Amino acid sequence: MPMIRSIVTEARTWKLLLFVASAVWLIGCSRSREPKSAIVEKAQQAGAGDVTHASAASVEDWFRKHRTVAVEVSTMCAPAREKGDSTWGDSTEGHVCVAAKNAAMSTYRYPSDDKQYHPGWK
Repeated sequence: MPMIRSIVTEARTWKLLLFVASAVWLIGCSRSREPKSAIVEKAQQAGAGDVTHASAASVEDWFRKHRTVAVEVSTMCAPAREKGDSTWGDSTEGHVCVAAKNAAMSTYRYPSDDKQYHPGWK
């Protein structure tokens, strides 16, 4: 009798394990992926790496080190920002655009401005 109980218990354990593994697999497959974005690809091709798993703060840090790319991406984001819905800011494209805008705003210079400003009176 104890041998039959252990076989039944083991069969139930395997069934439960198989059910849980199948449920996890189905949940993982049902997640929708974000559509391709020229903005995200521009940042990745410029050397930002995989921005899909990066936080907005780390992407912004990268953009601050690459200011020209930040300005280019920020200008690309203007139409997307206007068309975006309420969840756009939480998407990868939204994170990249916010990071690029923050980095571009703090680093903008007019192309014809060659002046250097120093503290104090001269």
